Amino acid sequence: MKSIYDPKSANLAQAPDSKAKSAAIERANEVQASLPSELPSFVKPMLPSHVTGGFWLGFPKKFCDAHMPKQDETVVLLDENDKEFNTKFLVDKTGLSGGWRGFSIAHNLLEGDALVFQLVDRWKFKVYIVRVSGVTEIDGALALLNLVPCGTNLCQRGIKNDSKKIESAEEMDIDLPKQNTQENGLVVFDESSEDNYYADSPVSEGLRFSECVLEFKEIKNIDDFSIVVDNLVIDSEIPKHFQIKYYDLCHSQKTYLHQNLLKGLNVKLAVGIILETVTIADAIRACKVGITCDDLDTWDKTLKAFEEMGMKVGFLRARISKLVGMLFDSNKLLEAKKNERLEAEDEMRVISKTLCGIKDVIKILDIEIETLKLTSENLE
Repeated sequence: MKSIYDPKSANLAQAPDSKAKSAAIERANEVQASLPSELPSFVKPMLPSHVTGGFWLGFPKKFCDAHMPKQDETVVLLDENDKEFNTKFLVDKTGLSGGWRGFSIAHNLLEGDALVFQLVDRWKFKVYIVRVSGVTEIDGALALLNLVPCGTNLCQRGIKNDSKKIESAEEMDIDLPKQNTQENGLVVFDESSEDNYYADSPVSEGLRFSECVLEFKEIKNIDDFSIVVDNLVIDSEIPKHFQIKYYDLCHSQKTYLHQNLLKGLNVKLAVGIILETVTIADAIRACKVGITCDDLDTWDKTLKAFEEMGMKVGFLRARISKLVGMLFDSNKLLEAKKNERLEAEDEMRVISKTLCGIKDVIKILDIEIETLKLTSENLE
């Protein structure tokens, strides 16, 4: 029979030693490192205030500034069984209040447990739990460390699961309590600081969800310009000089060229489409006399494929079509001149042949004339 979790009992339970806490955090770091780098995440060790009494959970301030809403909002926590728990995120306190108690009790959270929060959708976190009581005991999906949580939409879209280098907690400078080191090398946590410590803790960077997308007519310059694909801001995936050129392309058409890309498109593919579009646009702009129909045909086929996926590249294809026409007219004129030259050469050969015949006739006439002269002299 499953035991019933009692917060009061948890509060009275013997606190885990610092070695167990350190081991849980280290394991949580490994879990975070195994998650896709595209999705923001952070590690949160459980302190007494998180699992007993007030049941308040503060988030790292930098994470909140980068990824959380600017007003109070309902935030969904997704556990290992993909069960959803609604909580209330309070902007002023940069943390969870209402609903967190229910999640904590439902999952028997204890002081020293380490949680990995991974933002998988708009205001939705997948939560991985590392138990301080048994560091190898990890709830649900943690047995599949190299898999993206099946509850994420991005996983279904095919985002690559790149493993990040596993670093020590100190090197990662993640969400750790203040600590002192005893002579025996064990870590001693200073729990008096509670959540104040976490206010400025760095978090892993990556793609972030967009709160809103400006109408293109509202964009005054490149500083206002962000590339949002399927509700994800992908600026970090595109080199700055490509962003500038892509902004110029969009500005020339007064619209986001990627606005109608297929929903659920792989992020890497979307980035590749944008980069290749900029590259082809540059090639068209720098087009020289030496360009061939094969080159233009390759560009057009590439852009046609992008267009079928929703990319607004019709204006580039129109330019290519115009270049093809110009190249065709140029080639046609060139061909006509070549044919005219060939005809002139044929005529010249005919004339040359005729001239040779005339020269022969003249030679014969000269001989006859000389013969007649001699005959006339002899008669005299």
